[in-house]
Amino acid sequence: MKIGFYGASRAGISMCFYLRSKGIEVAGFYNRTYEKAKEASNLTNTKVFKTVDELIDSSDVIFLSVSDSAIEEVSKNLPQEISKNKVFAHLSGALLSSAITVPCKGRFSLHPVQTLRGQIEDVQKLNDAMFSLEGDEKGKEVGKIILQKMGNKYIELKKEDKVKYHLAATIASNYLIGLLNFSYSIYKDLKLSDDIIFSMIGPLAKASLENFLKDRLNSLTGPASRGDISTLEKHYMVLPDSQKSIFLELLKLTLELIRERGQFDTCEKLQNFIKSKGGRFEL
Repeated sequence: MKIGFYGASRAGISMCFYLRSKGIEVAGFYNRTYEKAKEASNLTNTKVFKTVDELIDSSDVIFLSVSDSAIEEVSKNLPQEISKNKVFAHLSGALLSSAITVPCKGRFSLHPVQTLRGQIEDVQKLNDAMFSLEGDEKGKEVGKIILQKMGNKYIELKKEDKVKYHLAATIASNYLIGLLNFSYSIYKDLKLSDDIIFSMIGPLAKASLENFLKDRLNSLTGPASRGDISTLEKHYMVLPDSQKSIFLELLKLTLELIRERGQFDTCEKLQNFIKSKGGRFEL
């Protein structure tokens, strides 16, 4: 089985590195901007294709490693005659395989639950990553062969679950960065250097993640978990008005975990505090 990549995206380059590390043959890259395809091919030691026809002819499976918004457009403009006996896939976590509209032998989506930067270092990240698979029957058959060769754990998604699955992944990754940057910005208000800030955020965030993965229910510490309203009040008051609602929403999220572990008195205290600040709370 030979795999080709339409699109020299970071995800495509990382997957190329990873597939080759597992002994899976990669034909190479095509990109509408030839120089980008050439750069990706040089980086991964694969072939560069000048036309999409050449890429499809040289591949058994073609990954459309382009942005989510471009997948449908790219697929509907593929040459139909040579595509009909090929299998097509994409790497999107949010889109279904049906976004690939060209008539073909099979289609699937294969999404690594990992952040990728298009670098050789991503091979180790992908080695430890969980994947998701969704597609038609032939597509899933081919996807499972690739997953078996890669050796990764994976989940098979129902079509109706794809968006919720991707939302959960973005919260654990993209929005986590936003939350860490929220902490960073507060520290920065104290005129601290980045080295000092990162030396505080890094160990704290890593320990919190490790605790969550080991014992989710008992991983929460701090004033919210204790129902320390006096400290929460001070935290609330030191924030600018534009960030006060963010603080209340974060409290609501932690409250769900506190309720799950049976601290109902603490839940009531937090609910009353949120309501006293104009926050809405629904059971």
